[in-house]
Order: sequence, then structure tokens, then C-alpha cells
Amino acid sequence: MAGLDVKGLFQTECFCGSRKGCCASRGSPCSIAGRSEDISARVRRHRSLGSSSGLKLGQKKAVCSDSCNYTKSARVPQRPEARARPLPALPSLLSRAARGRLAPQRPVPPAQAARAGNMALSRGLRCCQRAFAWLPVLIIALVVLWSYYAYVCELCLVTLSNPVEKVAYLLIFHVLFVLFVWTYWKSIFTLPVQPGKKYHMSYADKERYENEERPEVQRQILADIARKLPVYTRTGNGGIRFCDRCQLIKPDRCHHCSVCAICVLKMDHHCPWVNNCIGFSNYKFFLLFLAYSLLYCLYIAATVFKYFIKYCTGELTNGRSKFHVLFLLFVAVMFFVSLMFLFGYHCWLVSRNRSTLEAFSAPVFQNGPDKNGFNLGFVKNLQQVFGEEKKLWLLPIASSQGDGHFFPMRALCEAQNPLLANEEQWEDDGIDEEPHDSTEASSLAIERET
Repeated sequence: MAGLDVKGLFQTECFCGSRKGCCASRGSPCSIAGRSEDISARVRRHRSLGSSSGLKLGQKKAVCSDSCNYTKSARVPQRPEARARPLPALPSLLSRAARGRLAPQRPVPPAQAARAGNMALSRGLRCCQRAFAWLPVLIIALVVLWSYYAYVCELCLVTLSNPVEKVAYLLIFHVLFVLFVWTYWKSIFTLPVQPGKKYHMSYADKERYENEERPEVQRQILADIARKLPVYTRTGNGGIRFCDRCQLIKPDRCHHCSVCAICVLKMDHHCPWVNNCIGFSNYKFFLLFLAYSLLYCLYIAATVFKYFIKYCTGELTNGRSKFHVLFLLFVAVMFFVSLMFLFGYHCWLVSRNRSTLEAFSAPVFQNGPDKNGFNLGFVKNLQQVFGEEKKLWLLPIASSQGDGHFFPMRALCEAQNPLLANEEQWEDDGIDEEPHDSTEASSLAIERET
């Protein structure tokens, strides 16, 4: 390759009558396969690129530089070990690019333009919706920060004069404040758990389900898939609970959240004050958040009330702290009353082992709807949410029983132990049969004596 002679590219005399190798000896432009390019520059370019595309063993048409129409076949040497892919010529690339620039652009159809505009508009609306969804959380955060400043700075550091009282107030306040913020943080940023992969339909099952138009056959397909899964709840008409949006079979107590656009295990509700779905993964944190926020407001109201009276009676001089103390009492009482009803309602739900959705609509089983289908008793219901380790009950640490896909049911417990299902009945039967048992016992005693 290094000793390649440019003049040797054409070894015969041109048919036009020129001298031997006229085109190559003068280095004039030649049109090789219809492309005008300098031969020596072409060889140098291929040498620098390390390519042997221009030196393939084959037939290349060479046209004389004197613009004659006679052509001659020229055999170009090539190393047998180097067989690289031919590089595109620069003029062809430039001409192709020029054609692309000069080609007129096709007009966009009106339907396609309208569809693109609608997609951009919906994307913008979703972004605005996500931004506005954090507004309630921002309001709560600002109120909590202001309450911290008003209680610590304006009440404890400015209004209080007794140092022992200051230390006691600040110590208890910061313990409640840390627990309140911790549980609120966990309620917001603990992601809701979605169903596992085994509840998602395979590609073949999905295609078979979508191609089928008969509803009864679709229900049968879902029933065949659900036989391998621990699913016991049904729809109102007795079918398998299936989510068309997520394309999965819903586990028991799982529901689709329209705000989060996902299926959430043991979904309770979507809370705007935490901007998150309350479900299996964070229901314990949400309950603790309600409890500690209730204690936080109660403690502030109880400790501020005495100084509220002093400001009203004139025992304390009016100043900047008066506004913060008075408004702090008002806000604490307002939040305490609203949280008291909400926390009481959720305590009742936990005692019955129900969710908010199940309280409004009873879960449907194979035997029909049953509002107490997951009720296992007060203690076991508490363990379902808080776990068996009581030392973790008051801390925002995940300790709930199970994985969120399967929950023990009252019907299964009664099926495993049929005596529990007839407990009330045997109590009645025992009362009725008591005299009979006593007579049998007395007769046996008489026989033994005889």
C-alpha cells in the first residue's frame, strides 16, 4: 500500500489516442463511477483513513480527462487480508445533504398538529397539577415552622421568666415536635407499594384477553389466571378484580388510585395533606402522624392557655409576643378539634380491621359481601397494623404484618377451625344439654357404686 504508484493505476493507453496513462500522469480530475475526484488526493485520503475501499480487486471504469467518451477497464491491486467496508464518497454525501436541505418540507396534517397540541397541553396541565398538589403540604410546613418560632422564641424565651419552667416546656415540646415531624416525613415520602410481578398478566394472556370480545370468556380467562394466586375478593358480579389501566389482577384490598395512577396495596385513601396514597406501606405512619399531631396541638394549647388568660387580664404587658401567643392558641385548638374526629375514626377502623374504602363499600367474597371479612379480633387487628413487637408501636418504623398481598380472613380462620364458627351455637347447646350431662354422670356413679 505504501509503495503504490498512482501512475500504475492505468496500465494501458487510452482509446482516445493520448499517451500512456495520460490521466494519472498529469493528476487531472477523472470521473470514477460517475464521480469527479483527483486520483492522487483519493489515494492519500484512503491512506490516511487506513481503508482499502478504493483498492478493491475489481473492475473500475476510468474516463479520460480529455472529456472523451471512451472507457477502459483498469484492474486495481488489493491486499487480500484487508477487506474493509467501502467509505462513502464526500461529494455524494454533500450532494445528499444538499438535496435534504433544498427539499421542501412536507406540510403537517391538521389532525396530527391538533394531536400534538393536545399532548403538549395535557403535559403542561399534569406538570401544573403536580406542582399544585404540594400546596397543602407547603401550608402545613409553614404553619408548623411558625408554631415552632412562636412557642420557642416568643413564649418560652420572651414571655416565660422561670428558668425551670422554660426547660421543662422546651424539653417536652421538642420531643413531641421531633415525633410529629418524623411521622409526617414518613407519611409523605414512603412510596405506596404496588402489586408484585406475578399479579401482572403475561404477554400471551394479555393478548388473548384483549382479542376476546365475549365478556364471559374474558371472565373465564381471568379466573384461570387467578387460580394460581391467593385472591379471594371478587367484584360485585362475582368476577375477578382486574385493573384495565395497570393490566394486572388486583390482590385482596388493593385498589387503583386515580391521582397516583397506580394500584396500591391495601389502599385506604389518597390524602392531599401528605400528597401521597395511604396504604399498606405507610398506614402505620399516618396513624402515628395523626396521634402525634393531636398531642402536639393539645400540648401547645394547654401550656399557652395560662398566658392567654394573663394577656387578657392585663397581667402581662402588651407587646410583640401577645399576637403570637393568642394566635398560637387559636390555631392549636382549631387543628386539635379537626384531628380529633379524624383520629377517632381511624382508630375505629383499625379496631375493625377495615380501610376507609372498605367502610364505604364492603369487600365481596365468593359467598357475597362481608364487612367483617378481615376482622380477626381487637388484638390481632392491632397487630395487623402495628406488628407483634410492642416496642415499635409508637415509632415510625415499618412493622406491619404480611407483605400487603395476602391478609388472613375470618372465613379462612373459621374454615381451618370449624369450632370457632359455631362458638355461639355450642354455648347455647351446652346450656341445653347441661341437665342431660348431669343425669348421665349421676347414673354412671350409681352403676359404679353397685
